[in-house]
Amino acid sequence: MIMKNAAISPDKQALADLRARIDQIDGVLHDMLRERAEVIDNVRKIKGKQHIYIRPGREAQMMRALMGGPQGKIPEGLVVRLWREMISTFTLLEGGLKVGVYAPEKGPDLWDVARDHYGAFTPLVEYPTVVAAIKALKEGKITVAVVPPPAQDEKDAWWPLLTADKANVLTVFQSMPTEVLKAGRSNARRAMPMGLIVGKLYPELTGDDRSFLALQCTHVPEAEMKRLLGKAGYKVRHMLTHSMGRGASAPTAFLAEVEGFVGRSDTRLSRIKAMMGSRMQQLTPLGGYPSPLKGGRRTA
Repeated sequence: MIMKNAAISPDKQALADLRARIDQIDGVLHDMLRERAEVIDNVRKIKGKQHIYIRPGREAQMMRALMGGPQGKIPEGLVVRLWREMISTFTLLEGGLKVGVYAPEKGPDLWDVARDHYGAFTPLVEYPTVVAAIKALKEGKITVAVVPPPAQDEKDAWWPLLTADKANVLTVFQSMPTEVLKAGRSNARRAMPMGLIVGKLYPELTGDDRSFLALQCTHVPEAEMKRLLGKAGYKVRHMLTHSMGRGASAPTAFLAEVEGFVGRSDTRLSRIKAMMGSRMQQLTPLGGYPSPLKGGRRTA
């Protein structure tokens, strides 16, 4: 007796064809990952040994280009998640990276946000205070420190620690997260909404940036400081003040977050110095960060 092959329904055949196509795409993706790893290895050989292999400006431009194109039916957050994992893992291939993270015993912390940003494999180290993380960074125990944005009247302000170093070695160079997701779409649980990354690296110009300026002055009220910064050509987003002593003659430290990129040789720095004259005791650019990805998705 001759057995006839059971007919395959059109739907089952279509599913089989689509799954075969998925397998084919997965193979191509794997081949491209291997090729990317080989290119990164060649880049590492050309660069030679460095203290830090992070390129925050290039990372920002890559992500803006990827997210600026059509997303089709890619789920929200997937592109950033995949590329953050790849960037961080390949950075580890180039050289060592150890991240110190502000994570107090109680209250909001930056651990989950840092893990999202640096991926599954980057070593993270907890620090109960921001000052402890900055100290570890200065001592070379970690490569970078993830800290909260500065706030007015905070008990352990970290930015004066950076201004105290006349060599201006440690600066802010990046922020996290790269893309703000809706509640429940990230790993963050009790996380602060944003963290800043500090290290021995000055940020790069990307075309959409924010910067920090630290100023120490005498007899300059906050309102006048904002006016002088504006006259020098800076657009102030936020400003913090920190008294350096008691009495009317005590110096005041200002931290201004401004729009745009401010390099160490920015011509506006000499402009503000000239306007303030002898009242200016110190003016230090403290780096900054590429502006985070803006909301909105192109689907086609």
